[in-house]
Amino acid sequence: MQTIISNNSIKKNSLPIKPVIVGMGFSKKISAVELIQTLETFLKQHQYQATDIALPTFKQHDQNTIDLITLSTLPIHFINQEKLLNLQHQCSSFSEISYRHTGLGTVAEACALALMNKNGRLLIPKMIYNKISFSIAIKGDPL
Repeated sequence: MQTIISNNSIKKNSLPIKPVIVGMGFSKKISAVELIQTLETFLKQHQYQATDIALPTFKQHDQNTIDLITLSTLPIHFINQEKLLNLQHQCSSFSEISYRHTGLGTVAEACALALMNKNGRLLIPKMIYNKISFSIAIKGDPL
């Protein structure tokens, strides 16, 4: 059964699921409801079940992030700028726009990498879906 987050509701179907970490990058203009709806659609299309969401610390006080924390049933982890900067060399994508706004060439991918354990792996380096950047990783065994 696949469980998809949604304002504390659960939707189930018979697709096989793959538990994953979701790194996300998004504009302040995107509402928490849009974030959740887009995430649900993205996960369903790829047959994934999110176990954790990783966001950059600089998003922590944005209203859409505060609302996302309230609406989401998943744990949300905030990754500090220094860790994200240190992971940039491992990222396969680079966005000039992201770099100008955040000092990071990629946000979503670095966030997903930050939550992976030593033997975790990146499944989707970066994919933009409805103006939201997603990166998907398998966490791996604990260190």
